[in-house]
Amino acid sequence: MKRFQDENKFLESFLHEVLVQCPKCDAKAKVKNKLSEECKCGHCYTKILECKHCFYKLDKPVYQYIAYGKAYCNQCYEKYEFKSQLLKEKPEKYKAKCPHCNFQEEWKPKVEEVLQNSNRNDGLVKEQWYNLPLWFQIEVDKHIFWAYNKQHIEYLERYIGAGLRERNPGMNFGSSLVARLPKFVKEAKNREKLLKILEKWKK
Repeated sequence: MKRFQDENKFLESFLHEVLVQCPKCDAKAKVKNKLSEECKCGHCYTKILECKHCFYKLDKPVYQYIAYGKAYCNQCYEKYEFKSQLLKEKPEKYKAKCPHCNFQEEWKPKVEEVLQNSNRNDGLVKEQWYNLPLWFQIEVDKHIFWAYNKQHIEYLERYIGAGLRERNPGMNFGSSLVARLPKFVKEAKNREKLLKILEKWKK
């Protein structure tokens, strides 16, 4: 019987490299750690996105903007609210149309920052820095089963394939990666199905 003992790993243990869907060509890309150029201690990292398929690269998140606010029309004096579509540049002023009389005028809006890819592929699990869909994910019985990278896959494979799963007595078991796995991943009835998915992802 295969045995697995919790190794005190957390999701953060696998964040050094996350495989994602490229926002430009939809191929497999990487979000990986890079030592910050401003770092003087040698321990400060940022995240860069690299796609070897189309050579797309990002070294910082790209934001879009939503202008919104409340105003009193200077023609009919009615109060109304306005909200823009996604804008590529942060607006200083925004031209809004009064819904009561169609009078247009400029206002200084409030501005909400939105990650460029936040409305893309809704319902998928995404990495946090660029908000891009994870490359390794699939729906299983109305749940999303996912992994960050090959090391994460191998760790899940060892856990799911084990007939005996042991806690690590030297840690707070409730906070580890395996302790926080959803119920469908832990259930024996899904073992074979999930192991086949992980084996396919490893290729």
